[in-house]
Amino acid sequence: MIKTALTDRLLQVALAGLILMGIGAAAIGPFQSIIGIEKVGFSDAAYAAIVTGGAFFSVVASILVGIYTDQTGRFREALLAALIIGSVAGVLMFFAPSKLAFLLVHVVLFPVGATAFTQYFAISVVAANENPSLDRPYAATLSRATFSGAYALTPVIWGYALAKGVDVMGAYAVVAGANIVALLVVVTLWRGNHTLSRTKKSGNGLLASLSELMEPGLLVRMVLICVISATNGLYNILLGLLILNNLGGAEADVALFAGLIAFIEIPVMMLTVRFLRVLSPSLLILIGVAIYGSFLAVLGFMPSVKLAWWLVLPAGIGAGIILSIPIGYVQNLVADRAGAGSSLLSVNHFGGAIIASAIFAVGSSLTGYQGVAMIGAVIAIVAAALLYVLDRHQILSTSLSDEFAER
Repeated sequence: MIKTALTDRLLQVALAGLILMGIGAAAIGPFQSIIGIEKVGFSDAAYAAIVTGGAFFSVVASILVGIYTDQTGRFREALLAALIIGSVAGVLMFFAPSKLAFLLVHVVLFPVGATAFTQYFAISVVAANENPSLDRPYAATLSRATFSGAYALTPVIWGYALAKGVDVMGAYAVVAGANIVALLVVVTLWRGNHTLSRTKKSGNGLLASLSELMEPGLLVRMVLICVISATNGLYNILLGLLILNNLGGAEADVALFAGLIAFIEIPVMMLTVRFLRVLSPSLLILIGVAIYGSFLAVLGFMPSVKLAWWLVLPAGIGAGIILSIPIGYVQNLVADRAGAGSSLLSVNHFGGAIIASAIFAVGSSLTGYQGVAMIGAVIAIVAAALLYVLDRHQILSTSLSDEFAER
């Protein structure tokens, strides 16, 4: 399967783009708050508003671009536009950093440029639809693992560069360079005369497409998936706090712990897709959430950092499942709309981040970090169980309907 995937021209575009996007995201992500608050001079509240506004605009942009590509089939043109905007954003902040530039880049330009992320996953769906030898879940999982690999490796290299005296603002040059190289990849590998003739186009207008995404069954599942994704957001919030405050560790332990988990995730992502042949996606998600949630709940109660290292393996296994399988699940909620289905990934990311923040805010006002981890784990496991029951009920209902129809 891997040979087939790597020789498919469209999937090559998606994988190369995701590697470059992972490099750009990892270069700027950990330092964005430092740049916005300490370098540019925004207050904590203003920075929080900028991040929230940018995330919201990113969701809107992804949905609109997804609907557009489904209606027209012009995935290539939409991707090129996103990469050009991403390049301009990086260049602007690198050469002319200011409050106005930061506001423009992080609220408008970067969110529009970031639509390339969901477009890469849409392209992987298109590649699988047009290549009978390419398995769709495998293509989606390979895409996610590719992004994760680049995202995991970049901080090591970028951290070394910063230690050697490179200014943190150079992160924007990395982003600009990654977008420019991705632009060249698309132009080189994906010729303008290549048509997606076998890709089904949507005949729906904007309002009809939006109403399709508002179908009750889809909305309920999206909410549950967002709650499940919030587990990873809560992990990002709590990991450092638990290790430093509860386990007596140091900042170096936090970085190493997170890095090891990230590296375990990658092979797990590639292996879990094989289990889809015998297990339903919702059951596999439930298993992953149970493992990951248990890790998160137990972490805060470990007596020391030394013993906490034993949790790295189950954490990586659980994270590998909940970071990969939900991608294909979300895309399949609108199975015949590659663009709109992939745009829901932005909704999932934004919703998960908001829910994680809410759990942390409410939980930390009632209990300590250990208690917040427990609360988050229980909520996620309940959501995953409800998702499984919902899908199981739908399968049984469909089977009974088919049986009565045959009679």
